[in-house]
Amino acid sequence: EVTSERIRDKITASKKRGMWMGGVPPLGYKIVDRHLEVQQSEVAQVRHIFKTYLQLGAVKELKKTLDKHGIKSPERISANGNPYGGKPFSRGALYAMLKNPAYIGKVKHKSKVYQGTHEAIIDEATWHEVQKRLDDNTLTRTGRLENLYLLRGLLFDVDGTPYSPTHTKK
Repeated sequence: EVTSERIRDKITASKKRGMWMGGVPPLGYKIVDRHLEVQQSEVAQVRHIFKTYLQLGAVKELKKTLDKHGIKSPERISANGNPYGGKPFSRGALYAMLKNPAYIGKVKHKSKVYQGTHEAIIDEATWHEVQKRLDDNTLTRTGRLENLYLLRGLLFDVDGTPYSPTHTKK
């Protein structure tokens, strides 16, 4: 328990100092001594993805465009020698990329964002515009379907079993 606490505290302290503490580096970066370093060969691709999203306004359309132009994730080799990447971007990966504060030179830890030790690829104005567009496009589901059925609980069959509404999205 004490060991796990110390490790957790160490990771938090390192992230506060802006260090990269593991995981797959974001597109456009490579890991050098626990710091992200810009990989110039991928910078244009990152900027193109952000710019295209702002033009199209939807991740679904962005994915279609990237697939049509044959833009794929970079091929990389993990620390233990296994190759990965080189596949079309999934919508989830594109959402994660567009929301990643690493592109403006910051490091996220849980719900907090700290200044990173790495160089930004995207300017903050563009990144904030993308965040606003993502937030605006997010569906909020406030009303539940039960509220739509006015007769729910009021209709019964001859045995006294209540009728219950159902729906499908097929």
